[in-house]
Amino acid sequence: MSGRRHVFTEDLYLVLGVSRTASLEEVRRVGRARQRESHPDLGGSSDDFVRVRLAVEVLTDESTRREHDAWLAGGGSRRVRTQQRAQWAPTSRRSAGGGGRFRTPPRASAKRDSAASAPRRSAHAEPATRDAPPPSRIPAQVFDVRRMAWFRTRWPEQPAYWPPAVAAKRPYTRRELMAVSIHAAIVVIGALLLLVDASFVRLTVPTFGPGQEPTMWPAVLVYVAVSAGWLTLRLRVRAQRWALVLWLVTLVVAVVAGVLSATLGVMSLFATTAGMQNPAFASLLVQAAIYLAAAVSGYFAWSGLTQRRVAVTRERLLVQLANESAPPAGDGRRVWGEPGQTAMDAGGTAGGTNPMRAFLAQRSVGEPLAQLLRIPGVRIVHGLRVPGQGTGSIAHAVISGRRVALINDELWAPGTYGISADGELTHNGVAFSSPAAEFPHAVERFHELFGEMSVVRGWMTVVAEREGTLEVDNALTWQRVRLATTESLLREVGDWLAGDGNRVDRLLLRDLVAHKR
Repeated sequence: MSGRRHVFTEDLYLVLGVSRTASLEEVRRVGRARQRESHPDLGGSSDDFVRVRLAVEVLTDESTRREHDAWLAGGGSRRVRTQQRAQWAPTSRRSAGGGGRFRTPPRASAKRDSAASAPRRSAHAEPATRDAPPPSRIPAQVFDVRRMAWFRTRWPEQPAYWPPAVAAKRPYTRRELMAVSIHAAIVVIGALLLLVDASFVRLTVPTFGPGQEPTMWPAVLVYVAVSAGWLTLRLRVRAQRWALVLWLVTLVVAVVAGVLSATLGVMSLFATTAGMQNPAFASLLVQAAIYLAAAVSGYFAWSGLTQRRVAVTRERLLVQLANESAPPAGDGRRVWGEPGQTAMDAGGTAGGTNPMRAFLAQRSVGEPLAQLLRIPGVRIVHGLRVPGQGTGSIAHAVISGRRVALINDELWAPGTYGISADGELTHNGVAFSSPAAEFPHAVERFHELFGEMSVVRGWMTVVAEREGTLEVDNALTWQRVRLATTESLLREVGDWLAGDGNRVDRLLLRDLVAHKR
């Protein structure tokens, strides 16, 4: 993160409902649960989702977390934190981050470890030995993406970026507009009454002699200008310290002037024998009413814009963090890495796998993925390391909006591939063992990492190593992973990503690119 100072508006530990000593893993776990509760697509509000997303961003980064802790140690905003405790107190084990665990797909090694429940396993080897020499030629893959629905969709030229490079202007609520309008009307009408010569409450400078007393127009205009200044700063959420100073000045002046005018009005009752018929009495009381009305309406205008200030400041902080760490909004880069890059890396392929076989499989699938770039929000990352593992990788990731498609590829013999009721890979109905069965667990690790900020799915793509019919049967699938040929992969992934195809989530893209090998 940058060394720039960040502006915080609330205790982010209370937003997540964790202690200040919470570990990084706990913050992420609780953050996932909170994001699900507040996600707009799941019935939550966008403001709450931004709060939770901002809390996760700040508290999972060491430097910004230290800065936030220093802000809390310096006093922070005690009143806001007191309100937060009532609003965000965990009401259940799930809301506190202790929600249910994900349902893992069947795993061969886990089944072997449980002798009591271990099913009978086939002794058949996988359709192609992974350390066998690569074929001299792979059959050409013939398909036409122009017939696919996502390709025929009319897409805009540029996607929407979230967070944007500059925080979007927040619309004013009816309550905010009413509070500001009432105060502005009272100030303007009051100023006119105090300045117009025909007005019986005209504010004048006492001369204590004959002749007409001059109007105190400079003082009135200065008050109006100062009021307009703090209102403008408050509405635009700029220079809030100056806005506070200007508001306090107008508040004190209005209260003091109102009290003084009321006092002088009461005193005028006894200054002459006219009593309440004295014109000065009515004039001073109306002036006092104008001053006090300006003070009261100014207080409500200031308070009515407080929620707006907090929300805008929060959104600007999220934009600032994104600009410091995420790919720039409007950046023309859409692909990271090249297909087949990880095939030659140590640890990038499963043990015993011939690198050239992996290279051919990754190139055969990775190159056609470029067709998906027709969708404006699509970004492609080739070669990802699995979170929490030193070896192994995922060949490709395609992301659009908050949807992440993870793709692995295998170079196998022709035939029909499926998944048995026990969760094992099958070739022409016969189960076989393969390191490829670890791919669903790699997808689960990414699902755990990203939590509810995204939807993660996986496709295990089979490429035929020689001529012959190649089919996949998805009558049974793993929890988040399906089998695919290259053609069905493009159709399914394209149609799925098209549902969020006009958006780029810069923070999610940043986290995905961070796992590139």
